[in-house]
Parts: sequence; structure tokens; C-alpha cells
Amino acid sequence: MLLKSLNLPTDIRALDMKELSILSEEVRERIISVSLQNGGHIGASLGAVELIVSLLKVFDPDKDKIVFDVGHQAYAYKILTGRNASFDKLRAYGGISGFPKPSESKYDHFVGGHAGNAVSACCGYAMARKLSGASYDVISVVGDGVMVNGETAEGFNLVSSTGKQIIVINDNTYSISAGVGAMPEFLAKLRKNPYEGKILCGSESPFSQYDIDYLGPIPGHDIGKLTQAMTLAKESKRSVFLHVVTNKGKGFAPAEMNPLKMHGVAPKGEAASSAFSSTIGSTLLRLREKDDKIIAIAAAMAVGTGLSHFESMYPESFIDVGIAESTALTVAAAMARAGFKPYVAIYSTFLQRAFDQLLYDVALDGLDVTVLVDRAGIVGEDGESHQGIYDLGLLATIPNVKIASPASYQELALMLEWSAREKGVKVIRYPKGNSDTGIPTDEDLPCWKVLSEGEKYIVAHGPRMLENALAAANILLKKGKKVGVVNARFIAPYDRDFLRANESKKLYLLEDVVFSGSLSERLLATGHSVTPITLPNTYVTFGRIYDLHRAYGLDPESVAKRIAEDEA
Repeated sequence: MLLKSLNLPTDIRALDMKELSILSEEVRERIISVSLQNGGHIGASLGAVELIVSLLKVFDPDKDKIVFDVGHQAYAYKILTGRNASFDKLRAYGGISGFPKPSESKYDHFVGGHAGNAVSACCGYAMARKLSGASYDVISVVGDGVMVNGETAEGFNLVSSTGKQIIVINDNTYSISAGVGAMPEFLAKLRKNPYEGKILCGSESPFSQYDIDYLGPIPGHDIGKLTQAMTLAKESKRSVFLHVVTNKGKGFAPAEMNPLKMHGVAPKGEAASSAFSSTIGSTLLRLREKDDKIIAIAAAMAVGTGLSHFESMYPESFIDVGIAESTALTVAAAMARAGFKPYVAIYSTFLQRAFDQLLYDVALDGLDVTVLVDRAGIVGEDGESHQGIYDLGLLATIPNVKIASPASYQELALMLEWSAREKGVKVIRYPKGNSDTGIPTDEDLPCWKVLSEGEKYIVAHGPRMLENALAAANILLKKGKKVGVVNARFIAPYDRDFLRANESKKLYLLEDVVFSGSLSERLLATGHSVTPITLPNTYVTFGRIYDLHRAYGLDPESVAKRIAEDEA
């Protein structure tokens, strides 16, 4: 096999077209094999194989700066830059990341977990090149979905004043949800043009407003045309867009036939469950049937956040703003001022990018907006850039915001019904996947719910921490220690009556968030005597959720041991 015999990535530059095609197929087979075992972003990475092989044929990653936007498409790059042997441990605890990670490899020139930063990063590299007198090429690889992102547009605007760059648009026509707005239509028009193998300059370039030339649409699986186009761009004295048209999931029939479903796959043996998101979708549908003021807003995540059915049933009440979370919150603020009831569904990790808009556009005047924070807590294999462990640290600084954390699907539905009645800014945070505890609930919101009595209590919020709390209490019970469990289903406002009634009892607060901004920190700051069991103020690596709970002392055995040792 070429893949095993080459000194990578250096030897790629000496391969002929036939050998590059063979290498591409070997890489594609490697991606399929490992992704189906470990899970991961299989679709975009399969579509970008020839693109990446061609990049490494024309450019030198030891010297040139190749920056991937997001990194969903970068598996071939990892394999071909010295990580083939470790690729079997992709996204596994102690293995290699599913995203570009500079601390992992010198070939990863920038972090790539969130969309939108690649062009701006390359502007920084171009400026550094100019100031240092160095000589290297600067290449960003962006997806078509990120073309609507605000930071990407800011980067495009800056390119002309920073120095020559090459911007590769990997146009597979899909982000996680179908493209929205004018940009997808613009790219669709460009795709209809024949590829003539010449750079369009000045006013002929469809991106002339940015003073950037254009070459495309390039067939994205034709290595000969790809390397020719990249060579032309490399030799050009001006910045160039390389518009590359690829097929998402190329070479794997299930991914080609269903690119949205196969954007990412679960590890072998695990169901790709999204039951909390499904509850969001079904409950919002019921609420919308009764109230036509209810609006659902997503940021290129209608599928991931469970809103697809809502969109099909009430298209006039659904807004997808694309990969533009800050715009989602500002749109929601304006609609609330116009008398509507917006529900904004955003993954926890992406909510961070809209904090300014949440703080000032939405919360300053206490607008009636509900933010649905999906993937809260530790999410597992996506790692540092995607863990939902920081949102409380941000949300806790916002005055008068109400923050809920349901323990079950039933409790989530009750909280959504409560949110439709309650005025002001509301946040409901819930985890990825299927982790319904089946814990009994009631409508006495926002009070906490005592699940079992004890001489002391483990206070937790969210289904995963409550599952671990109940299991830890059971371990302790077998040792003759009766510890109760409390569902702290509202983090703000917290249940002062419970705290007053139990001020003589020892309280352990179990949370899968960083300590800063946690419920533990807030209670300690207000004079309550509690013992925090949280994550440290750190970045949490990737791996299966139970491995990460154990690594950070949040699993039942660690919690039970902590409480037992505390008594000794």
C-alpha cells in the first residue's frame, strides 16, 4: 500500500497522477473504516480527499500555512501528515482529535473546531509573513456553509490589505442543514459555469468587491485539474478564490445518498440518539398549534436541534440564519420586541459566540426570548472545542436570566410549557443524545425536587449528573451510608427554601461544568456551605462520555469515594 510505504507528507510531492489517485482511494478506505468504528464527521472528510491530496502535492505543509475552517473535512489531512498510525484512535480517549489541533501536530497550523475563523487566521499569517520578511503560502480551506458566517466576511474584507492568500471553497452544497439565504444561490449560479482553467481577475471575478480573483468551478475529485488550479493560484501574485465542487460522502454510498444524516456518525455499538432534541421539536409543535406567536430559530442546525419537523409543519414560523449564532439572537430580540415568542436552539459550544447579543440585545431589557441550549455538559468525542461546560459561566453573569436543566424528557416538556407562560429571558439546557433518567417530576417549577431523603444530599442538575448521583448514593447505601439526591432543576433562580430548610445538612453539588459560574460557585459566594464536585477550570479532552466522567471524578464510583473519604 502506498499509504504505508510513503514518508508522509514529503513523498506526496513526488507522486504522479496515477499514484495520487491510488493514494486517494487508500485514504478514503481508511476514513470509512475508522469512522464507522469510532464515529466522526465522515461525509465532509470523504468529499475532501482529492482536494487535500492535491494541496499536499502542490504546497509544503512544513512551510506553508494550511488552515481548515471547522475541520470536519480534515481527516485525510491528518492521515497524510504523519498520523496514519494513530488514526485508529481518532476521537478516542488518549488518541487524536477529530479536529485540527496545533498541540497535536506541527502540521495543524490553527485550531479548527468552530466555523468562521480560517480566513481571519490566514490574514494574521499573511501579516506576520509581511512583517517578518518570510516566504510561504497562506491557504484557508472553508466550506460553502461558512460563507455566510460573520467572521468569514470580516476576513474576506481584510484579505486585500494583508497580502496574498489562497482561499479554497470546498463547495459540497451542504452544511449540517441545507444552506439558507443569498450565498447558496450565488454559489449555485457559479457552479453552472464551465471550468476553463483560467483565473478571473478584476471586474471579471465574482468576488471583485473583495479585490480577490477567482478560479472555478473546479471538479473536486479530478486530481489533475485540482493540482493544475492550485499551481496557477500558487504562481499568481494576487489573492485567489479556488472554488472546488465536491460530493459530500464521496466513495461511500450511504453518505452520498444521505449527506445530512451521514454528516456525522456515532461510534460502533452506540445509537445516534437525539431524544432531548426530539422532545424540543414535538413540544414546540404542540405549543405552536395553540399560539401562532411562537417562532423557532436555528443557526444551520435545524436537524441537530430537532426542529426539522417544526420547519416542515410551520415554515412561516421557522427561521434558519445559517452559521451565524449572533444574528440568531439579534433576530430573536427584534421579533420579541415585535410581539412574538422566539425560541432559539443553539448548541452550548456555539452559544458562546453570541454572548454579546444575548447579554445586550436580549437580556438588557428582559425580552421574552427562550434559548434552548443543546449539547450541554460533557459531549464526548468532539472534545475541547465542543464540550458544553462553559455556558453557565457566561449565563451566570447575566442579570435576571432564568436557567433550567431538565432531568427527563417529561421534565423538558414541562419546562417548555412553563417558558411559554413565563415572561423574560429563559434558558433551558439539556444534554446530547438519550439519557432520560425516568426520574419522577412535577409542575412545581422552579422548585428543586428531592428524589430521595438522606443524612446528607448530593445535589445535581441534568440527567447525566443525576444518574451518577443516584448510582453514587446506591453505592454508599450498600456501605450503610444513607445519602439523598436532589434534582436542582433550576440553576437560576435556585431554591432558597430548600437551602434554608437543609442548612444543617452536608450538601455535595455534582455538576458537569467548569467551577467558574457553576451553581456551586454561586452558592459558595452567597454564603451557603456546599462541597463542589465540578470540573476544574480547564479544557476537557475528547473520548467517550463515561471515560471523561471517570477521568474528571464525576462518575458514580469517584463521587461515592469522595463522599466516603470526606467523612473519614
